[in-house]
Amino acid sequence: MTKKIIRKTDLPEPWQSFSYDKILSRPGGELINDGRSSRVFRFIDGENVFYLKRYIYHKIHWQYCWQRSQVKWEYENLEKIKQAKLGCDTVEIIAYGEERRFRTLASAFLLSREVRNGERLSLFLSTKPDHPQRKPVIEKIIALAENIVTQKIAITDFFLRNIVVVPQEAKLFLLDVQHCDENRRRAFKKSYPQFWSNVLLFFSPEEQELAAQKLLPLLPYSRSKLDILAQKFMPKEKKRKLSEIALTTKDHPKSNAEKTF
Repeated sequence: MTKKIIRKTDLPEPWQSFSYDKILSRPGGELINDGRSSRVFRFIDGENVFYLKRYIYHKIHWQYCWQRSQVKWEYENLEKIKQAKLGCDTVEIIAYGEERRFRTLASAFLLSREVRNGERLSLFLSTKPDHPQRKPVIEKIIALAENIVTQKIAITDFFLRNIVVVPQEAKLFLLDVQHCDENRRRAFKKSYPQFWSNVLLFFSPEEQELAAQKLLPLLPYSRSKLDILAQKFMPKEKKRKLSEIALTTKDHPKSNAEKTF
């Protein structure tokens, strides 16, 4: 028995007229990211731009039986972020859906609307050191981190590549939240060092000092200890930074905002 479900019914055109199968297989989109378990496509519909993230579960496995789909986790975690009022917005989820065969996940999708005038925060910081709005953007990033620390929130993949910025307004939009809950121990072990690895990669020395002044009084470790913990994430993040810059310097000027949704 196969069961297909689409959550959120107020879909914009042309998505409103699509069945689950047509949403999952809609042709004509630009491939933005090709991962191991998911692919992200960008669709332009008039003045609206949408990102479709498709999950395909190639193997039928007991671990997919009854468990929540990844898209449902992402949607619910973004809703948690909204309720927490951390000083940032979240990407707008238009719809998500999942297909189950005999209660086991077979496929899923997540549809979001592009943030207008937005770009990937990591790319903005890498390529625009003299942007007139850089200082207020940096202050917003630090304030976001302060709120996450004080509310004891653990976020998996707390990296700047998972945030979109609208520089003109210094507004931040969380893009991809794989895990989010109130868990001080997990946050100390993972979320804060992940964030600090990006501070070391994308902030200037002066900006790093500002972040240290604001955040270290809230954290249980010294600056040297935090630097050491961040090193665990540095090699992979350095590779991502270089590949992101290389990709945008080719022929993809329009896809800065949500490449790895």
